[in-house]
Amino acid sequence: MESFIIKDLSLVDQEEMRLDRVSFTHPLGQSLLVVGESGSGKTLLTKALIGIIPRNMKQTGSIHYGDLHLDSFSDKDWKAFRGQKIAYLVQNPMAMFNPFQTIWTHFYETIKSHSTLSKSECRKKALDVLEKVRISNPESVLHQYSFELSGGMLQRIMLGMILCLDPETIILDEPTSAVDRVNREMILSLIKDLLTQHKTVITVTHDYYLARELGGNMLVLEKGKVVEFGKTEDLLTAPKESYTRELFLEQDMKQVIRNNAGM
Repeated sequence: MESFIIKDLSLVDQEEMRLDRVSFTHPLGQSLLVVGESGSGKTLLTKALIGIIPRNMKQTGSIHYGDLHLDSFSDKDWKAFRGQKIAYLVQNPMAMFNPFQTIWTHFYETIKSHSTLSKSECRKKALDVLEKVRISNPESVLHQYSFELSGGMLQRIMLGMILCLDPETIILDEPTSAVDRVNREMILSLIKDLLTQHKTVITVTHDYYLARELGGNMLVLEKGKVVEFGKTEDLLTAPKESYTRELFLEQDMKQVIRNNAGM
């Protein structure tokens, strides 16, 4: 079985170690949850996996994706890899949309950058995928602008744009952190659908309800170091390290507060 193999991955920013010899092996086609407190290196790790770390950072170690050695990729290699093999859904989708362009323009430019489809074929693909991500009135939505839509809808639209490219691996950065309960359940359902299609889904999250539902493996980070790595269910029910136990307890308390507030 092909795997994501990360070995001794380190990132240094002006003498500060941001990731410190991170190593783990995760089978492709399964869920991977990346958890840890703010500043633990979660998002930085996922950015290293798609080659978009800041230029002032020095990277050492190795990243293998199946038989591909990502740490030796050129800019041309990365351009071909992104979209076709791997795609990234940012935490704040609003920041990724141009407010002067319609949703259709975003779809068209995304699809055309990775295919030779005609304009009508691109439109059909956009409409089909908007239905898949549970967007009502997709034809109308294509004519709208990002500022006219809710954060939850933009999250699903951005996921739809990614699905148009049909990547093998999708990285999601806090996909449920800024959405209401309805959109949260929709996003969870969509991620589960991706896993049934044997996609690799890497999710950065503080949402342990989401983590339990997605299963697979979990990576726990603290200050750029791996604290624990293993089956999600095992770590959620019987974490070995005190840091992991405290992390889960803190989030459980926050969830109780949100539930009492009706969130």
